[in-house]
Amino acid sequence: MESLSFLNIIKALSNPSVLIVLLGCVLIAIQSAAIGTITVLRKQSLSGDAIAHAVLPGLCIAFMISGDKSSLFLFIGAGLAGWLGLHSMQWLYTNTKIKRDAATGIVLSVFFGIGILLMTFIQQSGNGQQSGLDTFLLGKASAMLPADILPLVCSCFFTIIGIILFRKEIILLIFDKEFALFNNLPVIGLQNVLQVMLIASIVTGIMATGAILIGSILIMPYAIAKFWKREIHALFVLSIITAIVSSIVGIVITVMYPHIPTGATIVIVLSIIFCFSALFAPNNGIISKFFLHRKHHKQTIEDNILKYSYHHVEQQRTAIQPLPQSILIPIDFIKAHVPQYSQFIHHLKKQGFADKSINDSNICITKEGLLRGMKITRLHRLWEAYLLHAAKFDIDHVHDDAESIEHILTPEIEQKLQALLGDPLLDPHGEHIPPSFTH
Repeated sequence: MESLSFLNIIKALSNPSVLIVLLGCVLIAIQSAAIGTITVLRKQSLSGDAIAHAVLPGLCIAFMISGDKSSLFLFIGAGLAGWLGLHSMQWLYTNTKIKRDAATGIVLSVFFGIGILLMTFIQQSGNGQQSGLDTFLLGKASAMLPADILPLVCSCFFTIIGIILFRKEIILLIFDKEFALFNNLPVIGLQNVLQVMLIASIVTGIMATGAILIGSILIMPYAIAKFWKREIHALFVLSIITAIVSSIVGIVITVMYPHIPTGATIVIVLSIIFCFSALFAPNNGIISKFFLHRKHHKQTIEDNILKYSYHHVEQQRTAIQPLPQSILIPIDFIKAHVPQYSQFIHHLKKQGFADKSINDSNICITKEGLLRGMKITRLHRLWEAYLLHAAKFDIDHVHDDAESIEHILTPEIEQKLQALLGDPLLDPHGEHIPPSFTH
């Protein structure tokens, strides 16, 4: 049965009409993910959604003037409306006290309301050509014709080529606009080009996903890629791959279940991938962060046990070098500083930092454990000295800061602190700073 189903899917996908839909959706995915990544990085993610809603009155007016659903007339009308909507947003937050998000909301709602009003008027006019015009609102990829592919090919080609040719300038514009202006880069022209790419992507892609859902195709591929990668080039590639895969999977699902809308299915597939990434992506996923936080918390508690064991040795011995092979630390002393110590002793023993206690009143800390505690103590007191002498912190505020950072200071930072402070012997409280050593 599975083999038959697979063969049926392959057979359905080989249908010329389905191939046109597949090609169109893949082209939309490529250009939307590419320009959408730039839009989100420029902190203008809502602009795409606003433009998508702003093009609706342009579509309606173009239909009312031309009298038919010719792609050329509709694309021109939608493009002009999108451009007007974009510049209306820019004018509002540039020339008034209205902030960017409020301006975006105003333009989105006003233009979309006008579009709905015009569409209702057209549908009640009795024009026989108006049938199917509402697909621009909710999308209908299955209605794609070969004539719809040419605009997609052109907009996708120029979007990708433009991004590749001007990738350095675009990256500079995204991350340091002032530096780009200082270096006499054509910032205004580049912004206009990016705006044209965004509008073209929305106008040509609105057939498949509709005005309501096109914003998801722009934003979600980047959001998914951000969970897995940080480098900007990797973000672009992964965003495009994610959008392509989602489009193909969405079309396969609609082939199996023909009554499901393609655009909405693609968005749902994107949503599922987003949820999976949010949960399971290494380093940035919720689950991985939970385990990383738990691991750090565990390491912090264990380090504190060893640190205060070393402090006890300091208090009991006038000369702490050489350190004993093992020493008994009273449990009450550790408990006073680390109340939840008991659940971490077993792991310290496995690491060789602790040994079996002679009785229930003491913890036997090995020389390795004291050396680790000595290391943490050094980093703590060295950081306190830095905060007081170099960063000019008040002495009352250095301890808590050092408590949080002592567990993550690297050997490289330790060397820089030592060089900057001139290898100090005492911390701000007059405590001895242990010597540097490798552990």
